[in-house]
Amino acid sequence: MARAKHVEIREWIEHQIQSGRLSIGDRLPSERELMERFAVSRNPVQTAMSKLVEAGLVQRRRGSGTIVASTGLRSSLLRLLHASTDGPEVEGIHRVVSTRVVAADSHPLAADLFVTGTPVAEMVRIKLDRTGAAIVVERCVVDLTLVPDILNQDLAVLTTAAYYSSHGIDQLHASSVLSAAHLAADDAKQLELDTTTPVVRQLRTLHTGNGLPIERLELLFHPTKLTLEVTQIEH
Repeated sequence: MARAKHVEIREWIEHQIQSGRLSIGDRLPSERELMERFAVSRNPVQTAMSKLVEAGLVQRRRGSGTIVASTGLRSSLLRLLHASTDGPEVEGIHRVVSTRVVAADSHPLAADLFVTGTPVAEMVRIKLDRTGAAIVVERCVVDLTLVPDILNQDLAVLTTAAYYSSHGIDQLHASSVLSAAHLAADDAKQLELDTTTPVVRQLRTLHTGNGLPIERLELLFHPTKLTLEVTQIEH
């Protein structure tokens, strides 16, 4: 299936930035130049630019055009805290490290959340940036009695909240705790960090609309390859 033109344009610009062809402060090609390069109307170009601005990679400056603002990935902290995100919380692809089924009481993320003996699926995934570098370790435990076929899904692209919604489980409620943490040896190896390097840890718990716990998610963020930010808009 052919990619949408705005995706093609955005990915081309991201590659120019991440490969070093464009550096911070450099001016991007004009809308007209991009329209000619990709043989498109103005709308896909503007959509691509809006996505790049939203990601924090570029800035629009009056009189100067659009310039490179960052060479790294950024993610909205508010999006990470939201219960019903229908797309990836952090841009990039997953590499699935492991999956297993265990009793809730034998797993440190699940023991205080689910009833003793509840079967839970554990998924450990690594989020990769476009260069293949690891930026987030993701560890998730899910109540298998509510979604028994979750491990049969394509876990490299799975967004759990959207999956639950597709199975009639919606009105999710989330609670999150952010803290500084040191990595276990295996997680440090995945992120190519020393175990003494502090990272941001997010622990997010999801409950269904009727109050049943369904998921606990642990995210461990690389401290330099991903920027978490909050944008406040005042009216």
